Amino acid sequence: MIIPVVKPYRITSDYGWRILNKKPQYHRGIDLASDTKFNDVLSIADGIVTYDQDDYREALRWTDKHHSAGNMVIIRHDFLNGLYYIRYLHLGENRLYKGQHIFEGARIGEYADVGQSYGAHLHIDAYDMHWKKINIKKMLLGEDDGFFEEN
Repeated sequence: MIIPVVKPYRITSDYGWRILNKKPQYHRGIDLASDTKFNDVLSIADGIVTYDQDDYREALRWTDKHHSAGNMVIIRHDFLNGLYYIRYLHLGENRLYKGQHIFEGARIGEYADVGQSYGAHLHIDAYDMHWKKINIKKMLLGEDDGFFEEN
């Protein structure tokens, strides 16, 4: 499994509580940006594209709740002894289609400042095979004290 943006990268918004628009909000993913000129988004592992939304229109940026993520793809990955659905959000463009096989490290597209966003970044989050939310930061960075959120 790999980090989905070009190295060196930084976490622009961490998993957990944050302040956004002067209001506390629980962020159930992480936002990443590369510290290079490249905005490439890479597949974290081999998988199959299960959802592809690449018809985002900039005019809807702050008004349409259905497009708040910009363009996005969901890839089903089978790794770490489980089946996971990973959402890659705020894509300016992607080159995938539903049902497509994709390999670890393959270019998915580019992240951008699209959807409800305050700058170009990739938001990535994760679900198990039953669509239960998972802490993607623990998964990606190898923290081994459990991926699942406490209820």
